[in-house]
Amino acid sequence: MLAETTEVYDASAALCYSANSLNRCGEKRKDTEWVNSLKAAPETRFLIQANDSFIFNKDDANQPLLHSAEVIKLLGITDATTIFLGIDESDGDRPHFGLRYSTDPETIDEELEKIGPYAAYGLRGIAMKRATSQRVLGMMAQAASMGKWHSTHKMCSQCGKPTELAEAGYRRDCPSCSAQHFPRTDPAVIMLITHGDKCLMGRPYHLMENVYTTLAGFVEPGETFEDAVRREVFEEAGVKVGPVKYVASQPWPFPSNIMIGFHGEALTTDLNIDYEEMQDCQWFSKEETLKMLQGEAESGLICPPDISIAHHLIKKFIEEQ
Repeated sequence: MLAETTEVYDASAALCYSANSLNRCGEKRKDTEWVNSLKAAPETRFLIQANDSFIFNKDDANQPLLHSAEVIKLLGITDATTIFLGIDESDGDRPHFGLRYSTDPETIDEELEKIGPYAAYGLRGIAMKRATSQRVLGMMAQAASMGKWHSTHKMCSQCGKPTELAEAGYRRDCPSCSAQHFPRTDPAVIMLITHGDKCLMGRPYHLMENVYTTLAGFVEPGETFEDAVRREVFEEAGVKVGPVKYVASQPWPFPSNIMIGFHGEALTTDLNIDYEEMQDCQWFSKEETLKMLQGEAESGLICPPDISIAHHLIKKFIEEQ
């Protein structure tokens, strides 16, 4: 379903997890009465997470992840964090919420099978299986990031006392010291570095076997995105980078990152790999990279799947003359 036709205004909008067109209604979220009325509306739909997995209706071919309030009752959920996601103006102003609850991960599948045609799937697996549309994946990325933040920020970082959900889920307040806490997104740069007809790719230790991908790293305090690109490439591969060009960005809800994608031009090509960070780095020709992207390289090496911005950075390089 990922290939559905949508109106695209920039490169980012075409990427997985990026097509979220919900109106988040920031000016209304403080109105508790209004938010509660939306929760109770029969047309409202919920993205339900059990821990880090989404509840999936195996019998619903059209909207397997968007549930009515009746499903919440069916699942017996009584203690959950509910977050307003927004209004879908393309679907009759239908409200959407994210709901996250905790349960035993060892027994969740067995519990769901007793209730009905439900299963719990992770967000990455749903995207890889093309199990829903780009539009819903964007909502899921929002729900996953927000839900995870709430699950890990129940205590005040200023005084250590319990916090309370506020502003329909977009803030947590501390009644003890009056501190206000807001959801965070961690920026990370991801870059394909090129030198003429070659590109630099590497293998962090956590990658699946035979996969080579773009280099990446978190932006540090007091650092521009461009300087983060240059620093990370030099630290991981020992390559100095000159001009850096922005390509696109992608929400990456694992748990709550934004990947800012770049192409960069290498000033040097000798490698000095940091083997504490990287298993390997190599320069690849455009011809070899195309074969890797298509899964046809004689070496057996492959590139990341098309749900990641890394795939699109590589593809863009191949397509450029």
